[in-house]
Amino acid sequence: MNHVQSFAFGRGEAQAPVMLSGLDRLGEKLGRRIRALIEPISGIRPHVASQDAQVLEFGAWSAGVPAFCSLSVYRFLPLKGQVLLRIDASMISTLVDCFYGGIGNRPLPARGEFTPTEDRLISRLTETILARLVECWAEVLPLEPGLILRETGIGFAAAAQPGDQMVLQRFMVSLDRDREWPIDLVFPLAALRGVEALMGSKVASDEEHVDPVWQARVARRMRDIRLPARTVLARPNLSLAELMQLKTGDIIPVTIGRSLPLIVGDRIVAHGTIGEQDGRAAFQIEKLAQGPEQ
Repeated sequence: MNHVQSFAFGRGEAQAPVMLSGLDRLGEKLGRRIRALIEPISGIRPHVASQDAQVLEFGAWSAGVPAFCSLSVYRFLPLKGQVLLRIDASMISTLVDCFYGGIGNRPLPARGEFTPTEDRLISRLTETILARLVECWAEVLPLEPGLILRETGIGFAAAAQPGDQMVLQRFMVSLDRDREWPIDLVFPLAALRGVEALMGSKVASDEEHVDPVWQARVARRMRDIRLPARTVLARPNLSLAELMQLKTGDIIPVTIGRSLPLIVGDRIVAHGTIGEQDGRAAFQIEKLAQGPEQ
């Protein structure tokens, strides 16, 4: 009884391995597209490794985020909550240096904001990464991204409470052995739990559960079901005054139509005529009803 741990009710389990396996498959596709995106900027072919997604609290993730970095907060309809995209400032600075002919070894001074050129690169990178993410998710769930804000520090982009459970999808980008940076996508766990296609198991269709023996039995049973059928010979109209004056012996003239409906339940299934067969009144079907529900 000495090893007692506190638990916050309503938070759910710490891990969701089945769901995360579906997210990992999307991450592998997105990682390849991020590599194709960075290569024209860096001038060399980068290595992009997609790490396994993990569940952690927002406070634990934000504690490892540098004080100065690029943080973009998005809303992805129809997902609930906000999604964060983090790119380190040193990666932005290195890519700008490489783009203008450098080798990416320019020292990064202590600062609190990006240059206009770096801001343009951040905008280009983030928007293109989000466009590629939407492409990768297209078969799972059509997403509609919308930028909420961009900030340079986690303190200005509080998209969740410290105890909220988030899903971290990280891509490690390296240009050589000495330079490696993370690109983080952080989703609310509650939002991803609502995406059925991420659950790793295919939802079985009706055809996958067809039992021919069962179907035959049901068909035989259904043939024995009896349904009331009726027809309407005429529909005379009476005024309220005429109705009030009706008495025994009154005759109401009616006109019987040439084609009468055969009604089962509340649907007309056929049209025909009234006649006689073997001394009994009979209904002869002349035409079956045609319609989308027949």
